[in-house]
Amino acid sequence: MKAIAAYLAIVYALSIALSLLIGLTGGHASSFTGLSLLTMFMPATAALIVSVLWGERPYIASRMPALRYVLFALFFIPGLMHAVMLPLMTTLSGGLHWSTPSPVRIALNATVGVLIVSALAFFEEIGWRAWLLPRLAGRMPPRRAVVVTSVLWAVWHVPFQLSGIQYVAGVPPWKLAIVVPIGTMGVGLVIGWLWLRTQNVWVAAIAHGAMNNWGQFAFKYMQDTGSPSTDLILLAAGSFAVLLAGSVLVSVSPVTLEARLHQHVP
Repeated sequence: MKAIAAYLAIVYALSIALSLLIGLTGGHASSFTGLSLLTMFMPATAALIVSVLWGERPYIASRMPALRYVLFALFFIPGLMHAVMLPLMTTLSGGLHWSTPSPVRIALNATVGVLIVSALAFFEEIGWRAWLLPRLAGRMPPRRAVVVTSVLWAVWHVPFQLSGIQYVAGVPPWKLAIVVPIGTMGVGLVIGWLWLRTQNVWVAAIAHGAMNNWGQFAFKYMQDTGSPSTDLILLAAGSFAVLLAGSVLVSVSPVTLEARLHQHVP
Protein backbone atom coordinates (compact mmCIF):
# COMPACT_ATOMS: atom_id res chain seq x y z
CA MET A 1 0.00 0.00 0.00
CA LYS A 2 2.96 2.35 0.53
CA ALA A 3 3.91 1.95 -3.11
CA ILE A 4 0.33 2.65 -4.24
CA ALA A 5 0.11 5.74 -2.01
CA ALA A 6 3.47 6.95 -3.31
CA TYR A 7 2.42 6.44 -6.93
CA LEU A 8 -0.77 8.44 -6.41
CA ALA A 9 1.03 11.21 -4.51
CA ILE A 10 3.62 11.60 -7.27
CA VAL A 11 1.24 11.47 -10.23
CA TYR A 12 -1.22 13.90 -8.63
CA ALA A 13 1.57 16.27 -7.56
CA LEU A 14 2.88 16.38 -11.14
CA SER A 15 -0.63 17.02 -12.48
CA ILE A 16 -1.28 19.87 -10.06
CA ALA A 17 2.16 21.44 -10.51
CA LEU A 18 1.91 21.64 -14.31
CA SER A 19 -1.70 22.80 -14.13
CA LEU A 20 -0.77 25.61 -11.73
CA LEU A 21 2.04 26.71 -14.02
CA ILE A 22 -0.20 26.89 -17.07
CA GLY A 23 -3.31 28.10 -15.24
CA LEU A 24 -1.48 31.00 -13.56
CA THR A 25 0.20 32.11 -16.78
CA GLY A 26 -2.85 32.46 -18.99
CA GLY A 27 -4.53 29.07 -19.19
CA HIS A 28 -4.99 27.83 -22.75
CA ALA A 29 -3.29 31.03 -23.98
CA SER A 30 -0.23 30.49 -21.76
CA SER A 31 3.20 30.50 -23.36
CA PHE A 32 3.79 27.23 -21.51
CA THR A 33 0.96 25.28 -23.17
CA GLY A 34 3.55 23.30 -25.14
CA LEU A 35 4.41 21.59 -21.87
CA SER A 36 0.93 20.00 -21.89
CA LEU A 37 2.47 17.06 -23.74
CA LEU A 38 4.25 16.17 -20.49
CA THR A 39 0.93 15.06 -19.00
CA MET A 40 1.15 11.82 -20.99
CA PHE A 41 4.50 10.95 -19.38
CA MET A 42 3.55 11.68 -15.76
CA PRO A 43 2.04 8.24 -14.95
CA ALA A 44 5.04 6.39 -16.40
CA THR A 45 7.36 8.67 -14.43
CA ALA A 46 5.48 7.95 -11.19
CA ALA A 47 5.51 4.21 -11.94
CA LEU A 48 9.25 4.32 -12.64
CA ILE A 49 9.98 6.06 -9.34
CA VAL A 50 7.97 3.62 -7.23
CA SER A 51 9.41 0.69 -9.18
CA VAL A 52 12.92 1.81 -8.27
CA LEU A 53 12.01 2.42 -4.63
CA TRP A 54 9.85 -0.66 -4.02
CA GLY A 55 10.88 -3.01 -6.82
CA GLU A 56 7.31 -3.36 -8.13
CA ARG A 57 7.51 -3.01 -11.89
CA PRO A 58 4.62 -2.47 -14.31
CA TYR A 59 3.02 -5.58 -15.79
CA ILE A 60 3.55 -5.42 -19.56
CA ALA A 61 2.40 -8.56 -21.38
CA SER A 62 4.65 -9.67 -24.22
CA ARG A 63 2.15 -11.91 -26.01
CA MET A 64 -0.05 -10.48 -28.73
CA PRO A 65 -3.76 -10.33 -27.88
CA ALA A 66 -6.47 -11.75 -30.09
CA LEU A 67 -7.27 -9.63 -33.13
CA ARG A 68 -10.84 -9.05 -31.92
CA TYR A 69 -9.55 -7.13 -28.90
CA VAL A 70 -7.33 -4.93 -31.06
CA LEU A 71 -10.28 -4.12 -33.32
CA PHE A 72 -12.47 -3.49 -30.29
CA ALA A 73 -9.82 -1.14 -28.87
CA LEU A 74 -9.64 0.78 -32.14
CA PHE A 75 -13.32 1.18 -32.96
CA PHE A 76 -15.58 0.69 -29.95
CA ILE A 77 -15.27 4.03 -28.15
CA PRO A 78 -14.98 6.21 -31.30
CA GLY A 79 -17.88 4.33 -32.93
CA LEU A 80 -20.09 4.71 -29.85
CA MET A 81 -19.33 8.43 -29.51
CA HIS A 82 -20.11 9.12 -33.16
CA ALA A 83 -23.30 7.03 -33.02
CA VAL A 84 -24.55 9.21 -30.17
CA MET A 85 -23.11 12.60 -31.06
CA LEU A 86 -23.73 12.82 -34.81
CA PRO A 87 -27.54 12.38 -34.61
CA LEU A 88 -27.63 14.81 -31.69
CA MET A 89 -25.55 17.29 -33.66
CA THR A 90 -28.00 16.98 -36.55
CA THR A 91 -30.92 17.74 -34.22
CA LEU A 92 -29.31 20.67 -32.43
CA SER A 93 -27.76 22.33 -35.48
CA GLY A 94 -30.32 21.49 -38.13
CA GLY A 95 -27.95 19.26 -40.07
CA LEU A 96 -24.29 18.39 -40.50
CA HIS A 97 -22.29 21.08 -42.26
CA TRP A 98 -19.11 19.58 -43.66
CA SER A 99 -15.89 21.15 -44.84
CA THR A 100 -14.19 19.55 -47.85
CA PRO A 101 -10.72 18.17 -47.01
CA SER A 102 -9.06 15.80 -49.47
CA PRO A 103 -9.45 12.05 -48.92
CA VAL A 104 -5.66 11.78 -48.64
CA ARG A 105 -5.61 14.28 -45.78
CA ILE A 106 -8.39 12.41 -43.97
CA ALA A 107 -6.61 9.07 -44.38
CA LEU A 108 -3.27 10.44 -43.19
CA ASN A 109 -4.88 12.14 -40.23
CA ALA A 110 -6.67 8.93 -39.27
CA THR A 111 -3.72 6.55 -39.59
CA VAL A 112 -0.71 8.64 -38.58
CA GLY A 113 -2.70 10.42 -35.89
CA VAL A 114 -3.84 7.29 -34.11
CA LEU A 115 -0.34 5.77 -34.25
CA ILE A 116 1.28 8.84 -32.70
CA VAL A 117 -1.39 9.36 -30.06
CA SER A 118 -1.40 5.65 -29.13
CA ALA A 119 2.38 5.76 -28.71
CA LEU A 120 2.01 8.71 -26.33
CA ALA A 121 -0.91 7.07 -24.55
CA PHE A 122 1.30 4.04 -23.88
CA PHE A 123 3.24 6.05 -21.29
CA GLU A 124 0.05 7.10 -19.54
CA GLU A 125 -1.23 3.52 -19.56
CA ILE A 126 2.06 2.28 -18.08
CA GLY A 127 1.10 4.03 -14.87
CA TRP A 128 -2.66 3.52 -14.66
CA ARG A 129 -3.35 0.14 -16.23
CA ALA A 130 0.05 -1.60 -16.20
CA TRP A 131 1.12 -0.52 -12.71
CA LEU A 132 -1.81 0.67 -10.55
CA LEU A 133 -4.62 -1.58 -11.78
CA PRO A 134 -2.78 -4.89 -11.14
CA ARG A 135 -1.82 -3.73 -7.63
CA LEU A 136 -5.39 -2.78 -6.77
CA ALA A 137 -6.70 -5.99 -8.33
CA GLY A 138 -4.46 -7.95 -5.98
CA ARG A 139 -6.11 -6.27 -2.98
CA MET A 140 -9.77 -6.12 -4.00
CA PRO A 141 -12.11 -7.76 -6.55
CA PRO A 142 -10.75 -6.93 -10.04
CA ARG A 143 -14.02 -5.31 -11.17
CA ARG A 144 -13.85 -2.95 -8.21
CA ALA A 145 -10.18 -2.32 -9.01
CA VAL A 146 -11.17 -1.24 -12.53
CA VAL A 147 -13.75 1.18 -11.11
CA VAL A 148 -11.37 2.63 -8.53
CA THR A 149 -8.61 3.05 -11.11
CA SER A 150 -11.07 4.76 -13.48
CA VAL A 151 -12.22 7.20 -10.79
CA LEU A 152 -8.66 8.04 -9.78
CA TRP A 153 -7.70 8.50 -13.43
CA ALA A 154 -10.68 10.80 -14.06
CA VAL A 155 -9.93 12.93 -10.99
CA TRP A 156 -6.27 13.16 -12.05
CA HIS A 157 -7.46 14.95 -15.21
CA VAL A 158 -9.53 17.59 -13.38
CA PRO A 159 -6.61 20.04 -12.89
CA PHE A 160 -6.08 19.90 -16.66
CA GLN A 161 -9.64 21.09 -17.27
CA LEU A 162 -9.53 23.80 -14.63
CA SER A 163 -6.19 25.15 -15.84
CA GLY A 164 -6.96 25.28 -19.55
CA ILE A 165 -4.72 22.40 -20.58
CA GLN A 166 -7.90 20.70 -21.80
CA TYR A 167 -9.91 23.45 -23.47
CA VAL A 168 -13.12 23.89 -25.43
CA ALA A 169 -13.64 27.38 -26.85
CA GLY A 170 -16.34 29.30 -25.01
CA VAL A 171 -16.94 26.63 -22.35
CA PRO A 172 -16.00 27.69 -18.79
CA PRO A 173 -13.32 25.46 -17.22
CA TRP A 174 -15.55 24.57 -14.26
CA LYS A 175 -18.18 23.16 -16.61
CA LEU A 176 -15.56 21.06 -18.37
CA ALA A 177 -14.39 19.83 -14.97
CA ILE A 178 -17.92 18.53 -14.32
CA VAL A 179 -18.61 16.94 -17.70
CA VAL A 180 -15.26 15.61 -18.92
CA PRO A 181 -14.51 13.36 -15.89
CA ILE A 182 -17.72 11.46 -16.62
CA GLY A 183 -16.41 10.48 -20.02
CA THR A 184 -12.90 9.90 -18.70
CA MET A 185 -14.23 7.47 -16.12
CA GLY A 186 -16.26 5.70 -18.81
CA VAL A 187 -13.18 5.36 -21.01
CA GLY A 188 -11.28 4.06 -17.99
CA LEU A 189 -13.92 1.37 -17.47
CA VAL A 190 -13.70 0.26 -21.11
CA ILE A 191 -9.89 0.21 -21.07
CA GLY A 192 -9.92 -1.56 -17.70
CA TRP A 193 -12.29 -4.17 -19.13
CA LEU A 194 -9.87 -4.68 -22.01
CA TRP A 195 -7.07 -5.14 -19.52
CA LEU A 196 -9.10 -7.76 -17.64
CA ARG A 197 -9.54 -9.61 -20.92
CA THR A 198 -5.97 -9.36 -22.21
CA GLN A 199 -3.68 -8.20 -19.39
CA ASN A 200 -1.93 -6.28 -22.19
CA VAL A 201 -0.98 -2.62 -21.86
CA TRP A 202 -0.51 -2.29 -25.62
CA VAL A 203 -4.24 -2.87 -26.16
CA ALA A 204 -4.99 -0.30 -23.47
CA ALA A 205 -2.76 2.21 -25.26
CA ILE A 206 -4.49 1.56 -28.60
CA ALA A 207 -7.93 2.10 -27.04
CA HIS A 208 -6.71 5.27 -25.34
CA GLY A 209 -5.11 6.57 -28.53
CA ALA A 210 -8.15 5.75 -30.66
CA MET A 211 -10.41 7.61 -28.23
CA ASN A 212 -8.14 10.68 -28.21
CA ASN A 213 -7.67 10.78 -31.98
CA TRP A 214 -10.85 9.25 -33.40
CA GLY A 215 -13.33 9.97 -30.61
CA GLN A 216 -14.56 13.15 -32.29
CA PHE A 217 -12.91 12.56 -35.66
CA ALA A 218 -15.87 13.54 -37.82
CA PHE A 219 -16.19 16.87 -36.04
CA LYS A 220 -12.74 17.90 -37.27
CA TYR A 221 -14.27 18.18 -40.73
CA MET A 222 -17.39 20.14 -39.86
CA GLN A 223 -17.94 23.84 -39.94
CA ASP A 224 -17.97 25.38 -36.48
CA THR A 225 -21.45 25.53 -34.93
CA GLY A 226 -20.46 28.71 -33.12
CA SER A 227 -22.31 27.50 -30.02
CA PRO A 228 -20.33 26.51 -26.93
CA SER A 229 -23.55 25.22 -25.34
CA THR A 230 -23.98 22.79 -28.25
CA ASP A 231 -20.39 21.61 -27.87
CA LEU A 232 -20.95 21.02 -24.16
CA ILE A 233 -24.18 19.09 -24.77
CA LEU A 234 -22.46 16.89 -27.37
CA LEU A 235 -19.56 16.28 -25.03
CA ALA A 236 -21.91 15.38 -22.18
CA ALA A 237 -23.91 13.00 -24.38
CA GLY A 238 -20.80 11.20 -25.59
CA SER A 239 -19.43 11.05 -22.05
CA PHE A 240 -22.56 9.49 -20.56
CA ALA A 241 -22.78 6.99 -23.43
CA VAL A 242 -19.22 5.77 -22.83
CA LEU A 243 -19.80 5.65 -19.06
CA LEU A 244 -22.91 3.51 -19.54
CA ALA A 245 -21.16 1.17 -21.97
CA GLY A 246 -18.13 0.83 -19.73
CA SER A 247 -20.33 0.08 -16.72
CA VAL A 248 -22.11 -2.69 -18.61
CA LEU A 249 -18.85 -4.23 -19.85
CA VAL A 250 -17.26 -4.32 -16.40
CA SER A 251 -20.39 -5.61 -14.70
CA VAL A 252 -20.70 -8.64 -17.00
CA SER A 253 -16.99 -9.59 -17.00
CA PRO A 254 -16.89 -13.35 -16.25
CA VAL A 255 -15.66 -14.48 -12.84
CA THR A 256 -13.30 -16.95 -14.51
CA LEU A 257 -11.41 -14.03 -15.99
CA GLU A 258 -11.13 -12.45 -12.56
CA ALA A 259 -9.56 -15.65 -11.27
CA ARG A 260 -7.13 -15.67 -14.18
CA LEU A 261 -6.25 -12.04 -13.48
CA HIS A 262 -5.12 -12.85 -9.93
CA GLN A 263 -2.62 -15.34 -11.37
CA HIS A 264 -0.93 -12.55 -13.34
CA VAL A 265 -0.71 -9.89 -10.65
CA PRO A 266 3.00 -9.30 -10.02
